[in-house]
Amino acid sequence: MELEYEEVRKAVFDTAETFIKRKVRPIASETDEREQFPLDNIREMGRLGLLGIPYPKEYGGLELDYATYTGFVKELAKACASTAMTVVAHTSLTCNPVNAFGTEEQKARYLQPMLSGEKIGAFALTEPGSGSDMSSMQTKAVEAEDHYVLDGSKIFVTNGNYADYYIVPAKTAPEKKLLGISVFLLEKGMEGLSTSGKKERKLGMRSSDTGELILDGVKVPKTCLIGRKNFGLDILHQTLVSARLGMAAIAVGIAEEAKQYCISYVKQRKQFDQYLYHFQSVKNMLADMEMNINAADLLLQKAARMKDNGEKYAKEASEAKLFASEVATQVTKDAIQLFGGYGYSRDLPLERFFRDAKLTEIGDGTSEIQRLIIADELIKRGSRSS
Repeated sequence: MELEYEEVRKAVFDTAETFIKRKVRPIASETDEREQFPLDNIREMGRLGLLGIPYPKEYGGLELDYATYTGFVKELAKACASTAMTVVAHTSLTCNPVNAFGTEEQKARYLQPMLSGEKIGAFALTEPGSGSDMSSMQTKAVEAEDHYVLDGSKIFVTNGNYADYYIVPAKTAPEKKLLGISVFLLEKGMEGLSTSGKKERKLGMRSSDTGELILDGVKVPKTCLIGRKNFGLDILHQTLVSARLGMAAIAVGIAEEAKQYCISYVKQRKQFDQYLYHFQSVKNMLADMEMNINAADLLLQKAARMKDNGEKYAKEASEAKLFASEVATQVTKDAIQLFGGYGYSRDLPLERFFRDAKLTEIGDGTSEIQRLIIADELIKRGSRSS
């Protein structure tokens, strides 16, 4: 059984490597320049099984571990971080809460078409006045006989303009603040549900779509409630913790690719009649890149292993996401410095890596929030850190 599992795992990485080489890497710069959503590639990844790596076979998944999934995301991010971000928003933020908290009917109806790539998912949490502070959420859901009526708006919704399904948190008991949040799954085409048509023009991750969602008296059947009423905080917590592993994998992938460019460059570029790798300052820069990327990858592997083993891993996920994102920003910054004018030029992808890396410090919880989580979890667990 273990041998069969490893064979499937190897086949996944072989398939991913071929797909990334043929379909993702060749268009990464162009789609970034045009801010073009890679819809065809997302659909094809679904057909290849790459969107269902950590999910049950009965819904079309491959039923592999999260370490395999984050490994795939990392390889995807090396070629195109925007595509990797699209996948994480779809797979971690949208499919995960349906799989973890949904009914069998919800899984059959919604999870299966998302894993196949037939339908695109989006996670709509952030609001104009509510980001890290979910207690200030203004979107409300009022219960009626057999449905809820949702009113509000969501911004910075990754995949927002292309999604078929939306995970939407709303307050069902506003007086309870965080303990009065419920989570719903909405479908494109529901009356009162629309996107503004605005596409955020971003610093980086430009081919990853980011839109706005408007809810104007949307009648949502009670069958679209994920989990239990007023227990949305637990769902959001679990979903975001899981997604942080995906974000960490994106950061590690970006940093690793930037480092590889640097290694190739210092072996061919000469200054003062010497190759760059002969200079101590350049060696120091490369050594720091290698050490920090390896450390970030190990933190990611540890957190993914803990998730796969069913252990509590919120602290470890935050550590991986925080460290990897800050490493990616520093490594891409240093890579541009090492290349000098060439690095600053848009003829090379280093400036894209640098722009893309910054979002990993913001999405799925800012670096400041990650530090709060790590400290709180450390205190909660006691003096011994595990």
